[in-house]
Amino acid sequence: MNYHQLKAVCLNRLNSQIQDKILSAQQLIHFTEESKTSATKGSAGDKHETGRAMMERELALSKAQLNKAEFLKNELSKISLDHKCNKVETGALIITSGAMYFMSIGVGKVSLNLDSDLSQDSGFFYAISGGSPIGKVLQNATKGDLLKFQGREIEILHVE
Repeated sequence: MNYHQLKAVCLNRLNSQIQDKILSAQQLIHFTEESKTSATKGSAGDKHETGRAMMERELALSKAQLNKAEFLKNELSKISLDHKCNKVETGALIITSGAMYFMSIGVGKVSLNLDSDLSQDSGFFYAISGGSPIGKVLQNATKGDLLKFQGREIEILHVE
């Protein structure tokens, strides 16, 4: 597997992960709305009102999660696999002396689940945003650059 293919796998893995979050949030919203409409007021009126308030709160949290996941999906849709990155920028796959990063959305460590020569040493990558601490350090770096992050030296081995 070459670096371009690995970059495609990273993007697909992120899209899959975000799609799972969207589906999960949609299911939770649907379930909460059903529960809210099917709840009948019994003899314990205060308990009923407290329960409805808790469902409203859960519904608001689920909608916020859905909005965030849809925003992340939109951000991923802006990344083109046809664009070859010669420096660290949004959409770049960065191989360093310490880890593999994909400059995209800030979700952290993501498993690759591959049987590939390129991923045997590390079956994961870090999905980072340009606004993250490591993203700010890596921004605009090119192959061969030596950078310092949290007292460690990082060598850029490859940027795709």
